Amino acid sequence: MLGRLLQVVASRWFRLVLVTLLVLSLQTTLFSEIRPFGYSVQLIAIYVAVAGAVHDARVGAIVGLVSGLMYDAVLATPLGISGLVLGAVGSGAALLLQPFRDPTWWLRILAVSVAAALGEVLLPLAKAVVGLGGWLTARVAVVALVTFVGGLVFCTPLIPVTRWTLRERVSIGRR
Repeated sequence: MLGRLLQVVASRWFRLVLVTLLVLSLQTTLFSEIRPFGYSVQLIAIYVAVAGAVHDARVGAIVGLVSGLMYDAVLATPLGISGLVLGAVGSGAALLLQPFRDPTWWLRILAVSVAAALGEVLLPLAKAVVGLGGWLTARVAVVALVTFVGGLVFCTPLIPVTRWTLRERVSIGRR
């Protein structure tokens, strides 16, 4: 029983939930107060895009879904909207890098920034589809631009965090 519990706690999916809670708390506290040009940097979208760019489209979509559901639990939006969009951001970042065999560091940062910025355009579109009016305005372009620049800045420190979070541990069998 205790061994099984330790396996769950040591799994990468448990670390994913804990690190996502940390990123979500930074998003809702610090990054809601630091507002360049009057708009907040969407750290959660950058984190999801980094996870997709570092790993693959499947992992990026899972990280986006988990992060989005946790973000929707904090926001006053329908549950699942952010999960759907952030899942697309995570897998989209991986798909942007798919044509390149071994992408360079600057190409990875650029893909993360583009995917996160596109996610900030997709979120108001998704909200408009489900009937939440007033989200699709001209300020979406400025939010996307601020998130793009934020992706250029915060991508590099988030890469080792996502690599550690989603690293699979090699289990040694019992003797």
